[in-house]
Amino acid sequence: MGVKNPVAPWTPVLLRSAAAAVYGLLSIFWPTQDTTFVSIAGGLYLLVTGVAMWRVAAVAGAGEVPGLRPLLLAESALYAVAGILIAALQDNWVFALAGGAALAVGGVVELMFWIRARSRFLPARDWLITGVTSIGAAVLLPVVLQMGLDARALLGVSGGSAVIIAVILATSGFGARHDARQSAAPRAADAVN
Repeated sequence: MGVKNPVAPWTPVLLRSAAAAVYGLLSIFWPTQDTTFVSIAGGLYLLVTGVAMWRVAAVAGAGEVPGLRPLLLAESALYAVAGILIAALQDNWVFALAGGAALAVGGVVELMFWIRARSRFLPARDWLITGVTSIGAAVLLPVVLQMGLDARALLGVSGGSAVIIAVILATSGFGARHDARQSAAPRAADAVN
């Protein structure tokens, strides 16, 4: 995959992947997909995504990419606020607009730093796919409500994007974890000698 970084934030990448995977699986298999369920599950998904991105921003603060940390902090805050609003208000339009805004801004930030930082900041190498997926979901959320569809359609769009994000980030996170352990093993051997 190119960039090796022994201090890559694989833990928050895997946290974001796990949140997306759980939400994606719930969107497929949960039997009752009404507005209450969609709002609580979607709100929690966005909140955990915000926490994961906050952790990525904390690691990015030590990096060499100007502007990365503040924009990641703004992205994480927007995810968290949207998640809380969605879970608290439990309305399809709130889900579509607040969730769509968080996904759109997050997607744009990730695309921007995929262009600028993918060779210097390991998580950014996957942000082309996560950014495009998030923007696509953001555009579709209000469209499905305009078409007269219900909470299940919102869950289908957001859950489908979550599945894509989960797979991409799991692959990346486990790869970064492996790279970090591989680079730590020679250092541990040198310390013993």
